[in-house]
Amino acid sequence: MTTSLPFDPSDLLPYTPAAMRKRIPASALAALSRDMPAPASLALEGETDRASLLIRFFLLGEALTEAELREVLPSLDSRDGLIRVGSTEDETGVHGSGAVSHTTAEDAPAGDVCGAGDELRYACPFQITAYEVGPRRTAYFAHDAGALQGNVLAPDHVMGIGGATRTLASLTHYEEGQSVLDLGTGCGFHAILAALAGAHVVATDISTRGLEFARFNARLNGVDIDWREGSLFEPVAGESFDVVVSNPPFVITPAPVREVLGEMEYRDASLSGDSLVETVVRGIGKHLTPAGRGYLLANWEIPEGSEWYERPESWTGSADSLLIQRDLLEPEQYVETWIRDGGLRPGSPEFAAAYRAWLGDFHTRGVEAVGFGYVLLGAADAGVHVHTELRGSAPANPREYVERVWSQRALAAGGEFPAHARLVATDVAEHRFYSPGAEDPWLIKFTQTDSFGEEVLASTELAGFVSVCDGELTAGQITAALAQLLGQEAAQIEDKIGPDVVRMVRLGMLVEKK
Repeated sequence: MTTSLPFDPSDLLPYTPAAMRKRIPASALAALSRDMPAPASLALEGETDRASLLIRFFLLGEALTEAELREVLPSLDSRDGLIRVGSTEDETGVHGSGAVSHTTAEDAPAGDVCGAGDELRYACPFQITAYEVGPRRTAYFAHDAGALQGNVLAPDHVMGIGGATRTLASLTHYEEGQSVLDLGTGCGFHAILAALAGAHVVATDISTRGLEFARFNARLNGVDIDWREGSLFEPVAGESFDVVVSNPPFVITPAPVREVLGEMEYRDASLSGDSLVETVVRGIGKHLTPAGRGYLLANWEIPEGSEWYERPESWTGSADSLLIQRDLLEPEQYVETWIRDGGLRPGSPEFAAAYRAWLGDFHTRGVEAVGFGYVLLGAADAGVHVHTELRGSAPANPREYVERVWSQRALAAGGEFPAHARLVATDVAEHRFYSPGAEDPWLIKFTQTDSFGEEVLASTELAGFVSVCDGELTAGQITAALAQLLGQEAAQIEDKIGPDVVRMVRLGMLVEKK
């Protein structure tokens, strides 16, 4: 992978997510997210405008004729580095989407073929993804072609931009002049987003090839970044940052399974269990400025008989934290997800052996499930921990919700009833369930309407309390009025509803009036 640019970045301007949405039906775009390119390819068949050609060439991995290539990349000064596709003596043509390095038809693998006929064509040996940075700006990220092109991923594979990575990006926030560390940068995605926002960025990775892609992408997007090769925090020893962001190789893979699959830099740090994530979580707090924030994509093991958040929360120590669980997988589901990603298929002896070894490792260590989600950290020493679950799809603006929750953490820090706070119910719907003909509901619950969909079951007292949370009265004044109405002591009501009120504050369902 060369880090020099063989064409002017302006050649890519017609290639935008908006152009994709205009030309490819929603159902075909959904299929693309499942690594199924055929519907999108069919939708673009015969289309010769520049945007369509760019999508076919850089996203779908299709070969273009020389005339199409001149149309789509007018500044391209050399065909070197592209894969030539054309007829050979055995009347087969080599398709370039399966390659992981620059090559030509003479030395490309003979088994990767397509019917190109006699016309010489060119394919790109990597993929470029277009990503919306804002309403009027698109950033571009080159990375290895993956499952979309039917490839088995190589040990030094450089990942593209998946849905989880996009969600992590939507949770983070960068400002001009901030110092930012992208730990395990891969193709440079988060580092480049931060640099485009005007931050001063240091990006690290243990993968030489990943950093080559990252440097290429920095040039593609016109930003300067301090790239450093090395493991985890070693390249930034003694330094602190306003923001630390990381999508580390968090996949939990036992040593016997690695012997079958081989070392995969992009997903596996060759450590036991979830110790890599633990190391990163514990290390981030030591590299944050006093007001700094950390954002991490992670897996964590859930031991039998424990709550999902207990293990990752124990790693955060005295730092404030917000844990967001996106998915919860049983060991069998987890193994099946990642064993296929490693290229093994059911029916092979290697598949069965790896599956048994993987599952046996979880059982030996008493792992009941594996959580997947996001860890947000602050450098404060109050040790305020908030945990929530993302139920269903992420909201349109998850950062707005996360910032609301983060701003509330001090109010609920001690877990005590916030008697002096003037609370406002926001982002909340009240649901009441009645049996036919009954006057009173048998169940009342509050549900977030525009956030992560968390639910809180409500007693009569809690329902009455939330119903008048409009910021006019303090929480203590509301409980005093409820006590008089229900013929109870105010202290009794506070004791009864206090834990749920604190939880609703921590989840941003009740916020303090400003």
